[in-house]
Amino acid sequence: MRLLLLALALPAMFITLGVTILLMPSCGFAASLITAYLVLTPLLYAVRNLLVLRPIGLVKPLALLAALWGVEMLLRPYLGQYDTLMRALVELLSTCAHWETYFFASSVLLAPIVEEAIFRGLLYQEIEKRLGRLAGYVGNSMAFAVVHGLPGLIPLYFAYGLVLTYAFRKGGLLSSMFLHGANNLLAFLAIVQRPQ
Repeated sequence: MRLLLLALALPAMFITLGVTILLMPSCGFAASLITAYLVLTPLLYAVRNLLVLRPIGLVKPLALLAALWGVEMLLRPYLGQYDTLMRALVELLSTCAHWETYFFASSVLLAPIVEEAIFRGLLYQEIEKRLGRLAGYVGNSMAFAVVHGLPGLIPLYFAYGLVLTYAFRKGGLLSSMFLHGANNLLAFLAIVQRPQ
């Protein structure tokens, strides 16, 4: 059952994102959230036994995430694709009157829950069980990176995937969800404060 859910999870996520993008120009906020929750509900059921939080397991991953943010800030002048992607995203989203609300709900609240259920709760677990811990770290982090980025951003998102996997291993699935949400919140704040 978990393998079937894993096989369907990423296509379902892309379908959800596609529906969301189609609804954005007409600001179909409620429909977008409903669609995202339809994907979210079965994923949370499948990983319900992993929904734990070990606060002590958050300390090192949080420090790693902060260090990664520092590295990203240092590399910002060389991450032209990131700035291009963010400008295009803001331009697309700003066609909706309340785009900040939509973007916050989808990126800070829903994406961390759905993506952590898929990448750490399902994918990492399956790869680790079949090929070992190292393959689990590398495999799910690479999948996470490919889903998130342009080719030039894959190393950055791969590093984020490694940190989130470490958070999952040390602090539980709620830890990785929390850190993913915190990371996305910082990105959200940077995006909404950038000049239009």
